[in-house]
Amino acid sequence: MDVTHMILSQLGDGGLEKIAGQIGANSDQTKKALEGAVPALLGAMSNNSKDSKGASGLLGALDRDHDGSIFDDLGGFLGNFEQGPGNGILSHVLGEKRGQVESGLGQKTGLSSGQVGNLLKIVAPLVMGYLGKQKRENQNGFDLGSLTGLLGGLTKSADKGTSLDLGDILDVVGGLSSGGSGKTGGLGGLLGKLFARK
Repeated sequence: MDVTHMILSQLGDGGLEKIAGQIGANSDQTKKALEGAVPALLGAMSNNSKDSKGASGLLGALDRDHDGSIFDDLGGFLGNFEQGPGNGILSHVLGEKRGQVESGLGQKTGLSSGQVGNLLKIVAPLVMGYLGKQKRENQNGFDLGSLTGLLGGLTKSADKGTSLDLGDILDVVGGLSSGGSGKTGGLGGLLGKLFARK
């Protein structure tokens, strides 16, 4: 099961309807947009993790703040998502590309950029929670290489699991680009900046 379907199964119909209400869309639009949002976020994280500082920062964040427990109280999170970590995650993971991603997903799903932006604020902590859960369940062998490989594989499986053509969006975030060539679309190191201890 890929990340998108895991999140959808955790949400259930009630959770999906609640998100739809929060962003002002119907459940079908919301599901379609979520199926685009997850690969886009994973792609950006995958791109960032090609930089050792970004990967280290992400691992540290998973240790400190994202252990998967968000799925234990989804109702509480969904009811108060504006106060959650989503906005901060997005600002640093997507950086200056955030507007392009929101606009691109909006065009593909029929939602406004604002609606997509709110959806991303909800989805980003859920994706981080999923990654944290994977790390927690693989304590003995989860290192930087594991994280990079996991993100690359998850991006591809999530992209294949949606009916949306996300090629241009994944190009923007650099998520399916080959091998750490250093071309990070201006996103390199942003995870490290976000998650570094102050």
